[in-house]
Amino acid sequence: MGHYILALNCGSSSLKFTLFEVVKDNQLRSRMDGIVEEIGNKAHSRIKVESEAGKTVQDVPLPSHHEALLAVFDCFHKEEIRDQDIVAVGHRVVHGGTAYSSSVRIDGAVIDKIRELFPLAPLHNPPNLLGIEVAMKLLEGVPQVAVFDTAFHATLPEAAYRYAIPKQWYEDFSVRTYGFHGTSHMYVAKRGAKLLKIPYKDFYAITAHLGNGCSLTKIEAGKSTDTSMGFTPLEGVIMGTRSGDIDPAIIDHVAHCLEKKEGLSLEAAYIKVMLALNKSSGLLALGGTNRMQDIREKAEAGDVEAETVIAIYAYRIAKYIGAYWSTMPACQAIIFTAGVGENEGYVRKKVLDFLPALHFKMDEDANKIRKEEVMIGKSDSSDLSVLVIPTDEESVIAYDALYLGYLGTSAPD
Repeated sequence: MGHYILALNCGSSSLKFTLFEVVKDNQLRSRMDGIVEEIGNKAHSRIKVESEAGKTVQDVPLPSHHEALLAVFDCFHKEEIRDQDIVAVGHRVVHGGTAYSSSVRIDGAVIDKIRELFPLAPLHNPPNLLGIEVAMKLLEGVPQVAVFDTAFHATLPEAAYRYAIPKQWYEDFSVRTYGFHGTSHMYVAKRGAKLLKIPYKDFYAITAHLGNGCSLTKIEAGKSTDTSMGFTPLEGVIMGTRSGDIDPAIIDHVAHCLEKKEGLSLEAAYIKVMLALNKSSGLLALGGTNRMQDIREKAEAGDVEAETVIAIYAYRIAKYIGAYWSTMPACQAIIFTAGVGENEGYVRKKVLDFLPALHFKMDEDANKIRKEEVMIGKSDSSDLSVLVIPTDEESVIAYDALYLGYLGTSAPD
């Protein structure tokens, strides 16, 4: 039988997975991927799986992540892949704080550190750790590797990661920019350098991960030197349901308004405001949906409100790109990735239209291509290329698991 690497991304009520087969020269081939949704739902959970055999959807009650992972293993068994064929597991972990600048093999100390970082990522690290603990129990003795969203941004200079806040907040409460989506930014940057035939150590680029969550990163000499998400994923550009940058005094103002208007305690009002900024703001607040495809279709049909929503969204992104570009000694590429970045040429064009100083000339036909690696144009006045590169965080997680967990060495660039 073959050897397999399992990549897991565990949420509070979901479990995303991709199973890779180890093939010649330690290359990986995706065999199966899917998601378990509504874990803990008393009525039913749903398992969506896609493999070489086709797509399946199954509704079954799965009261916990333990049962969910067992159900995933059952999907593997149907393709004659045994539990013992899995030789390493890679886990997406959102927050590594300042402790981790790269992926690590998981041991007791790593588990303790992930738990210690719960206050910095209360929505993400707890379910990430739950996935680790369940996998370690069900695949006893199989190496487990943690791949941190924050690790790629460990190279941020102090000028980029410090806030202008009381020093105690920084020293005692760890308030600073950490950045997120690091695995995605690193993957597309390395792919971009390869496509442009530039050594990665000499690569200067701006990467734009535009999905339901959105972030931009400035990359200089192959290292992250600035990024739009900050202490949490709430900072930065407009996202699907997150506000991105706002005046922080708005939080206090609206909380006091809610206290008076709705009779809430001030604590309850603050909680409601923060929940709204994370879950019911962004595109959802501006356009009534967090699906950019729906907003774009309305805009293309002449809906003025939808056009305005996209303009607001695109302008915020362009501001970050312009700020990064103006502080770089050179910029060889702007790279769009993730759901919106890969699929929405209309939005990409709107972003670039807000950047006339780049003297960008777009290939209109190339910009219509979806979900493929493509150059959509170049600058008339510099070596800048604009690329679309589909992200593949799962393969990064799997390769790190293969090398760190199974082979016992660092993954090659």
